Amino acid sequence: MAKVIGRTGAIGIAVEATQGTAVAPTFFVPVQSYSFDDKVEYVKNDSAMGRIEEFNDADIIKQWGEGEYGGKIFIDSVGAELTAVFGASPVSVERGTSDVFDHTYELANNNDHKSLSVSYVDDVQDVRSPFAMVNSWSLEVAVDDYVKRTINLISKKSATVSNAPAFTNEVEFIPSMVSLKLATNAAGLDAASAINVTSFNMEVAKNAEALYVLGSKEPEDIINKQFGVTGTIELYFENTTYREYVMANTHRAVRLSMVDTTVNLGTGHNPELRFDLNEVAFTEFERGWDANDPLKQTLNFEALVSVTDDAMITARLTNLQDGSDY
Repeated sequence: MAKVIGRTGAIGIAVEATQGTAVAPTFFVPVQSYSFDDKVEYVKNDSAMGRIEEFNDADIIKQWGEGEYGGKIFIDSVGAELTAVFGASPVSVERGTSDVFDHTYELANNNDHKSLSVSYVDDVQDVRSPFAMVNSWSLEVAVDDYVKRTINLISKKSATVSNAPAFTNEVEFIPSMVSLKLATNAAGLDAASAINVTSFNMEVAKNAEALYVLGSKEPEDIINKQFGVTGTIELYFENTTYREYVMANTHRAVRLSMVDTTVNLGTGHNPELRFDLNEVAFTEFERGWDANDPLKQTLNFEALVSVTDDAMITARLTNLQDGSDY
């Protein structure tokens, strides 16, 4: 058979109307890494049979899908991922009569979040994995690369299908489009000024788990468990303000936003993605030191549920999708 390279493969995703019922891709997503595949667990027969060899047979007892893909964030397809991250479809509102929509995501406070169908096709395979639940979603922003994310999933095993890859040019974000704000609380983020940072990383952990019952090798259910958000902020060490956030247990609200002002979606509206963390605790401070380079500092943070806002994290996505695919 012919050999293939990774970049000839195509990955498609879609939000499932019913968990576990596979649907054709709504979006095909360009990726820079891919490791999602079927997994099996064996039980080995170690019954003694008059010989010194330990095992004499093996049987498959569990079958599922697991892995991740990663690369640049794209303005349309990321909306489907965010539905799976937050667990519910967004509230989508048109901006006037412009055909531009704001999609607002809030965390679904349950263990039965929305799932994805993940498809993969190349010259060797053509498969689709249903009931893909987000285990974690990581965001990476740095001054020398595109804005990227990595999504880790757990699903039921794949089945052979006939995928029809179709890619579109989607807006992507570069460092100059990104800003970070801190405020005393979430209500103050709109008026806050952006601060100078060199990198920002955030991981949303959903701790997905496949549940098994007697009578089947496949998961009977896949649930999301405890939800947490952690991350790091790196900036030049120009004062001790942020160090004191750690030492004095000073909590802040955080907004990371990315806006492509070079693209007009209609009547002056631009593609945008932003995340608001209602309250974070800065848990660790580290100052780097180099004899010949400007000093930097790194802050580790962990998001908290704001009692005032009754929320930990929200997101807003602005694009030309009407929300029906999310």
